[in-house]
Amino acid sequence: MFYPGFSFADYNLKEDKQSQINYFRNLSEKLERRIEINNYNIEIIKKRLKEIDKQVVFLSGLLNNPTGNDSRENILLQEAEIINKKEKVEKLKGEFSKRILWLYKYGMDYQTQILFTSESPIAFYSRLEYLNKMSGMRKQDFERIKFEDYSIQEKKKIINLNKAERLEYISRKKQEEDTLLSEKNILEDSLRILKFDNECYSRQIEKIRANLVQSELYLNSLSTNFIYKIDDNPIYTGNFGDNKGKIIFPVQSVEIIRDFGRCVNPQTGTIFYNFGIDVSIASGSPVKAVFDGVVEEIIDVPFFRNMIIINHNEGYRTVYGLVNDIIVKKGSSVGAGEIIAYTSNTSEEQMFHFEIRKDFEPIDPKTWLKTGYSVFINL
Repeated sequence: MFYPGFSFADYNLKEDKQSQINYFRNLSEKLERRIEINNYNIEIIKKRLKEIDKQVVFLSGLLNNPTGNDSRENILLQEAEIINKKEKVEKLKGEFSKRILWLYKYGMDYQTQILFTSESPIAFYSRLEYLNKMSGMRKQDFERIKFEDYSIQEKKKIINLNKAERLEYISRKKQEEDTLLSEKNILEDSLRILKFDNECYSRQIEKIRANLVQSELYLNSLSTNFIYKIDDNPIYTGNFGDNKGKIIFPVQSVEIIRDFGRCVNPQTGTIFYNFGIDVSIASGSPVKAVFDGVVEEIIDVPFFRNMIIINHNEGYRTVYGLVNDIIVKKGSSVGAGEIIAYTSNTSEEQMFHFEIRKDFEPIDPKTWLKTGYSVFINL
């Protein structure tokens, strides 16, 4: 194989690091928005669960007293009590409405008024909190009265039913209770999932923020400006094994953050073996096939997620890990320099994993890749 021409791709370390920082900032904002949306849905679910609990308690009372043992006299007394409560709440609502209308009439809202009549900011917030609390209590009172009124009306229905009608009524209420309990189970599962998601998002945001601090410190520490010229022109002769030291870089970055061989995790202190090299590069950067071949596998593996394996014959294979937006398919023929996917990230880093294997045994990719050169620039 011979590919004519001569070209270099520019790798600017500062630009790449800034792109990574921008990506993680955007990701952090997206996760924060997801948490906000989840919190909103959590409050809706909690409110609905409270409503279901009230209805289930009421239905359980009806089902435990199916013969309607409440006397007409007791029901009438309860109904009179409800009417009395209604009148009190309506009176409070009327007074509150008059107050709001007065404030609108004179061009003031009640928050502004209590602000100017309060002796201090603490007094202002205390009075505002008190007013909001009172408003909420009135709303709760009204909702409770509506529920009690509904309960009375249902009891009156039961008393006026004959035996067959009562059995049908109780059967219907039992179905309502079963439906509510089923909905409650679904909502409780959804609530657990949303809370779990928020915990995961929060942990991910913490990791991202820690990574951002380190990345910004590293970026600020770079005093020398340079562009690394990467020779990405695939000029080969013969088969893969004949081109040691001539293989192009699969991505436009040469910043190796984890080298081939024995490595130590700086966070856990554990020792692991890296079968390739891990390159720091902004998420969404193109990934190129380094040599002609056939896509042997596209698999999802822990940590490296999407991984593409290309067979180059004679036992040589290249592995491209942590990729997204895969363009090729299993069985596809690819050419050297052809874009096959785009880089991705872990929860902590934006990086790309690359391996070269001979008869399934890993070999150090650095000894096979072309070297470029640095050009210092003034910015």
